[in-house]
Amino acid sequence: MPIAGDFDPGDAVNDDAHPESLSELFQNLVDPARGPQISLREILDALGERGYGALIVLLCLPNFLPFSIPGFSALTGLPIAFFCLLLLLGVKKPWLPAKLLDRGVDRANYAQVVTRFMPWLVKAESWVKPRLPALTSPMGERMIGLVGIPVAVLLALPIPFGNPPPAIALALLALGILERDGRCVILGYVASVLSFGLVGALVFGFYSAGSAVLGS
Repeated sequence: MPIAGDFDPGDAVNDDAHPESLSELFQNLVDPARGPQISLREILDALGERGYGALIVLLCLPNFLPFSIPGFSALTGLPIAFFCLLLLLGVKKPWLPAKLLDRGVDRANYAQVVTRFMPWLVKAESWVKPRLPALTSPMGERMIGLVGIPVAVLLALPIPFGNPPPAIALALLALGILERDGRCVILGYVASVLSFGLVGALVFGFYSAGSAVLGS
């Protein structure tokens, strides 16, 4: 599967073969024997034909923490926004330029995040199943991409405590794509709307608190 080479919007994805569960794949990616850093290129190589869903879930994981890991919001949010744009355009395979693919983060930090959220992921894998197929059809995936772009941009913003709401919304949309689960997609749409409200309330709260301090 070409990742940073020729760009072919017509490439098809075969999602039928899943040699590992997502939780197993993510656990393998944090193996320290793979080196001190993990890059998007390594992630995409490991995902193979699983496509956008698995990759977006993986990129969302660090943002579930109630505190920010330096650099993670932009490093994860901007690629997700780009993947959502590709979904909107109907591109079948995830693609990134080589410069972004080779950017890395510390594998030990990522291992801590994955280990913490592994029980949640295992439970999610047992909950999702194929249903409401219209919502994950090619047109449904384009709609997911349209909704996902602004949510991913929101995720990329350096807002204290603002990462979890959009990350949860994007993860639900991605799980819906991955397992063809329309109910999961609906929950992702609802969570997307709520994430803007919650992050907006945070920003307003910080602004009000700052104004009160400066005005006193």
